[in-house]
Amino acid sequence: LAQVPLESKLGRGRYRCGTRASWPMELDFDICRSLGVASSDGQPTVLCLDSAALDRGTGRRGGDLRSVLDTMGERSRRAQGLGKAVTSGSGVGLLGCRVYLLASAATVYGLLKVGPKRLFVARGAQDGLVEITPLCVLDFYVVEGHQ
Repeated sequence: LAQVPLESKLGRGRYRCGTRASWPMELDFDICRSLGVASSDGQPTVLCLDSAALDRGTGRRGGDLRSVLDTMGERSRRAQGLGKAVTSGSGVGLLGCRVYLLASAATVYGLLKVGPKRLFVARGAQDGLVEITPLCVLDFYVVEGHQ
């Protein structure tokens, strides 16, 4: 595995990622507790973030949650070789999507983003295309060393 420099925010940035993509995202706050979920003896927990959770997270907590989504979205983008990150905590928010994070106290191991996706499908040979909006997996990422 090649050494890939990863982002590192120190001081007010709230987290440090290190230099290897296989490292989980280590935070300097307990993300589980900040979302009202008790951590259980170091066992990973699935956390759900939606627009309401981001909106409730004002001030430092809101910035921390947005930073986590930005960083995990960027890691996902790199891992999939995409030109632009699909998941972001900044900007317009989650727009009706939910992001599930696998985390343990101050460590994040992965994400799964789900939400509505506008698709056009054929109902039959003569019927043409019909628009549907199913719930779809929009992004996913698991830290390489924990897959």
